Amino acid sequence: MEILFSDEFKKDYRRIKDQGLRLRIVKTFQKLADMPDKGKPLRYDHKGERRIRIDPFRIIYRIEGDKIKVLCFEHRGKAY
Repeated sequence: MEILFSDEFKKDYRRIKDQGLRLRIVKTFQKLADMPDKGKPLRYDHKGERRIRIDPFRIIYRIEGDKIKVLCFEHRGKAY
């Protein structure tokens, strides 16, 4: 599956200084491309979106046909 990144995600990713965290994010996307349903479905205002944990952060994404749209990367307390 193709992974598309929102402008918000790109901005958030550029701010990450921790190279270990960046590597974990890249590995997560490699797995996500093979198993897009891996993330937990969200509810209420975020219906149709999913999340993946990279403690203490969350990646919020949506599956759109044969593409994955990554919406944001936020600290757990701000993600929802």
